[in-house]
Amino acid sequence: MMGSVKDVTILENATADMFGAGVFEFKDDYSIFDYGKMPDTIPSKGEALCRMGSWNLQKISEELGIKTHFRGFSEPNMMEVSMVQILYPQKGEIKPDSRNYLIPLEIIFRNALPPGSSIFKALDRGELTPQDLGLESRPEPGHKFDRPFMDFTTKLETSDRRLKMSEAREISGLSEDEFERVVETALKINNFLTKRAESIGLEHPDGKIELALGPDREILLVDICGTPDEDRFLLNGFHISKQVLRDYYKKTPWYREFDAVINTLPKEKWPAPESLPPGLVTAVSDMYKAVCEKWIGKDIWGLSLEDAVATIKRFV
Repeated sequence: MMGSVKDVTILENATADMFGAGVFEFKDDYSIFDYGKMPDTIPSKGEALCRMGSWNLQKISEELGIKTHFRGFSEPNMMEVSMVQILYPQKGEIKPDSRNYLIPLEIIFRNALPPGSSIFKALDRGELTPQDLGLESRPEPGHKFDRPFMDFTTKLETSDRRLKMSEAREISGLSEDEFERVVETALKINNFLTKRAESIGLEHPDGKIELALGPDREILLVDICGTPDEDRFLLNGFHISKQVLRDYYKKTPWYREFDAVINTLPKEKWPAPESLPPGLVTAVSDMYKAVCEKWIGKDIWGLSLEDAVATIKRFV
């Protein structure tokens, strides 16, 4: 299966009673704004994400006792994983006794609201109110929550849709106790990632995870988490994530054209984005590699995150 940032090879199909087996191959492609694959590749991005994701899955299993689908890392950019079934709630495929399937949610934890957070658009559209966030008035960019705000969106629909907690539990086929354990698991993972980020001088405003129910309806962490593509990290207030690519494109004429038609024209008629400047491609590649080195505590490329950021700032 070809994805925008990784390819998945299924070696053995999952059943209700047994995990399947597969391999993730992380690519150097990237996607933003729901456009899909953008025209450039970011050298070694796939390797950096695979190394960080593998490290996180191992540590979360060992230190938190949370089960994951991780089986092994193969240099430079391959991850062996257990596979679960994909059951679509909109087709009525999830039953109360279903087992070994992907929970059809993106589970988002928000510790703060940095500039660029999708929460501000949700407030503008009326999808959320300040009260939904546990606040009395509209927050300003940079707001930090006293406790993480949990956000849920659909995973297996044509476009992501924000859900209330009751809706999220209903479409997932989870009991109240299971849903509480999903939230508890997400908060534990968020806390682990936040502490790791702080240990290397980064802030962790938000992130997302995907979970599954195993053959015995046990909760396990799937896909990857805690990388610059799944989470937002900040270095002295500057984004260490693919947000820097969003910020660059938001300044271009292409983005204004794209944003004007994304909801009115079919995808094949959307304007095509121009390529990134070569210097920005190199700097973003260095950013991914340098944050990976810091995160896993291993010198692979010998890069400075601060130097990469200084170069990116000249573009964004």
